[in-house]
Amino acid sequence: MSYRINLNDKQMTEIVNKYQDYRIAHTNNYTLFRAKYKMATLTIFKTLTMIVQGGGAKEMYNDICGLLGLDATCEAEAINKTTELNLSVIGTDEVGTGDFFGPVVVAGAFVPENKIPALIRLGIKDSKQVNDEKIRILAPKLMKELQHSILVLDNVKYNYLTRIRHYNMNKIKALLHNNVVYNLMSTVKNYDRIVIDAFTTKDKYFEYLKGEKIKIANVELVEKGESKFLAVAAASIIARYAFICEFEKLSQKVGLDLPKGAGNKVDLAISKILKSQSERYFDIISKTNFKNFERVKRKDSN
Repeated sequence: MSYRINLNDKQMTEIVNKYQDYRIAHTNNYTLFRAKYKMATLTIFKTLTMIVQGGGAKEMYNDICGLLGLDATCEAEAINKTTELNLSVIGTDEVGTGDFFGPVVVAGAFVPENKIPALIRLGIKDSKQVNDEKIRILAPKLMKELQHSILVLDNVKYNYLTRIRHYNMNKIKALLHNNVVYNLMSTVKNYDRIVIDAFTTKDKYFEYLKGEKIKIANVELVEKGESKFLAVAAASIIARYAFICEFEKLSQKVGLDLPKGAGNKVDLAISKILKSQSERYFDIISKTNFKNFERVKRKDSN
């Protein structure tokens, strides 16, 4: 059984001090500290990712959680990696579904089991926990090392699907995830699991795919998949990178530093753009079924 915690500098120092007497040698440039205690091996990488493995891993992990004041049952802080360490996984995740401006992006990544240690050393985790600057560094490395697929649904196609075809966001996501998995399976022949970061139930997911000629059946929808499978975490970083690139191009096209999300800053940007552009212009740059659009139009017309 194996456990992982992403540490800060203070936590790392506390752990090293506690297990200094049990320190063992390490032979690579990625490792900061290793210790053998009872039946468990503790490794801290230079990324400050800590892995505890071995027969006594649970006891050691619980001791470390106590030392750091962490909840030992909290999935956000620690992950049981037993099911993944010996598996080759295709993972998918999406970005942009909550942003008024910009596209919806779904990416998939295949992480074979022999590349899992390298991804752990890189400190790969859910893109929501990584700032844009680090995304720009990590994503190209992942795209070079891993087989991957990216689908970008632009605003014109999104608005057509929602307005004319009456698709909701979950149906759109299901179609994109299904196609990304299909693209990866055309080159990846040997894998153990296909994991989609869950955005709906499995039954609903396949309802959304009803009538599709190509439908990949052997997929799992896992809640918080990005924190449980490195393949999903890698996919989330690649998707975020593609979204950032597309968003920057869109901002340049509009001539405005567009805000992300759907908050007050977005409303202000809509109002500003409406002063120089027609409503139809928003079909190209935004998701017009978001409430922001109608709200700002009503406010500006008063």
